[in-house]
Amino acid sequence: MHFLIACSECRRQFDVAARPVGERFQCSCGASVTVPQPRTHDAAVIRCSSCGAPREESARACRYCNADFTLHERDLDTICSRCMARVSGKAHFCHSCGTPVLVRQAAAAGCELPCPSCADGRRLGSRQLGATNVAMFECDTCGGIWIEKEVFEILAERARAQTLPDLDLRPAERKSAGGAPQKGPFYRPCVVCKATMNRRNWGKRSGIILDVCQKHGVWFDLHELEDLLRFLRTDAGRQSQNAAEAERAALRQLAIQGSLRSFGGPSQSSPGSLAGALAAGFLAGVLGDLFK
Repeated sequence: MHFLIACSECRRQFDVAARPVGERFQCSCGASVTVPQPRTHDAAVIRCSSCGAPREESARACRYCNADFTLHERDLDTICSRCMARVSGKAHFCHSCGTPVLVRQAAAAGCELPCPSCADGRRLGSRQLGATNVAMFECDTCGGIWIEKEVFEILAERARAQTLPDLDLRPAERKSAGGAPQKGPFYRPCVVCKATMNRRNWGKRSGIILDVCQKHGVWFDLHELEDLLRFLRTDAGRQSQNAAEAERAALRQLAIQGSLRSFGGPSQSSPGSLAGALAAGFLAGVLGDLFK
């Protein structure tokens, strides 16, 4: 069972199932967090566990993302960080109060993260991401933002579903329109695993170049997150996402067909075609692992 609680200041989630009630520890934002007494309960499904949108009357599926309103008892292995309802750890949102469920974030140990853009060893600070119930990490020098993969998937899904509120993403300390020049490397290291991140044009047509670690998250230079969320809200952004999903499906199908042909012997499948199918399958896996 995962027992999630959130920092009252920055909304970063922690899994405290192994901690005793009343224990206090420090969040990465500097605030003190106390483990509360769990008061779990079951809740009726009133919000979409996929995008967090409210359920309308007796609708069987969400009108925003078309996800079914279903509840699997055997999946209720997590306690919501806000309302303490028993929810599925595989869900993106609590089906009772709509709070994001960030099991992977909560399982990670709290630690200081270095800024991948600044070259002087500066650390990222944690704060609440606008009016959402999730935390982001930012550098108060260059204005860059680090968002963990699980959090970004939720933001992107809500932006496409038109359920994400407008966010004030200006740096908390400076609140300025400009930023300090980037002094670090052009190819930035992931703040978690230190591996060099890939630079990708989001959606292939947005013109927004992001630094992406497939396993851990995305780095945004100043204003890039606002630009991306604005793009995702547009028809072009939704069409780009649909095209990307269709491309991933086509690549998976190509990989399956190539693998099936390879069982027919050399006359039906050449080494080149099999290698192409395997490459397509690898690419489809990489694309699928980036963001849902």
